[in-house]
Amino acid sequence: MNKSKIKQQLRRGFFALAIVGALLTLPKAQAQPIPASGSTTDRECVIENVTNGPNTITTLKIKTEATGTLTGTLCGTERDVGFPDGSVTINSTGVFTGTVAGRSGTAVLTAVGEAGRGSPGGRFGGVGAAVSWVMDQGTGGLAGVHGQGTFGTLVNFAEGPGCDENHQDPCITPDYYDFTFTLLYSGQIQFAP
Repeated sequence: MNKSKIKQQLRRGFFALAIVGALLTLPKAQAQPIPASGSTTDRECVIENVTNGPNTITTLKIKTEATGTLTGTLCGTERDVGFPDGSVTINSTGVFTGTVAGRSGTAVLTAVGEAGRGSPGGRFGGVGAAVSWVMDQGTGGLAGVHGQGTFGTLVNFAEGPGCDENHQDPCITPDYYDFTFTLLYSGQIQFAP
């Protein structure tokens, strides 16, 4: 091989390496958020009511059926604090099993917020309700999921047949619950690239 051919081969090799290096330094493409909307129907069992001064702390087991962008079932626990003025703070968390924008798996869904006076049963969707949700910690097809949004309009609220000491988890015994309600939700979902 002569010197000019060696130089040409080296130039091509260095040029190819420079292109690969430049491509590796480019920022990764960010996935675009997907709008999320639909409805959830909750069945809840009151496990415990504890009075702490003028406030009531309620622990509930919850089962939520979701339709729309989120389609599946959530099983979890909720802790509410009711205040003398009728307002309630809400904190719930559970494992969602189903599909999100066509991807199947599990993820943790947390809801936090407040409901004002006038809420049926002191639940979501009442006067002045402001309840947000976050979805993360996905597995399977939901690995890398990050979602957030709000619960909005209360579509319905009804009392159920009741829970007892043998039937306190609507995820295990779905025909036993203290009350049920349906909410609309909206937000956005994004998957890590």
